[in-house]
Amino acid sequence: MALAAVLVLALAPTVSAQSGCLAPDDTSAGIVSYVTVILTDTGQAAMSARDRLGIGGVKAGQIAPVTDSRICSRIVDFFDHFEGVRRSARSVYAYSIGPTRVVAQDPSFKSGEWTPLMFLDHTYKLVHMVF
Repeated sequence: MALAAVLVLALAPTVSAQSGCLAPDDTSAGIVSYVTVILTDTGQAAMSARDRLGIGGVKAGQIAPVTDSRICSRIVDFFDHFEGVRRSARSVYAYSIGPTRVVAQDPSFKSGEWTPLMFLDHTYKLVHMVF
């Protein structure tokens, strides 16, 4: 009987802790503010940034928190792959920017003293990183 229990536990799939998207807060408000400036600024630098990021036709009102758990999981997978470390409880800030782009930030992922913003396309591939 004990051997059967050990075999069941050994063969059972490993379940990691829940990870996903963090709720909007003061930290993520800075992300929304940054993207809003890019979308609304009429200067040449902002227009170039919109083109580079693939968000040229997006309006500021099209920035929305990502709440779909499948999308959050894909974004977390991106960070795991990008960092080369699988964090079982990784949580990220994520916002959709129109229909084909996402901006995300993992507060625990640092590049030196900076926490970069990752702009991802609809396949969750890196388009651009901002420090």
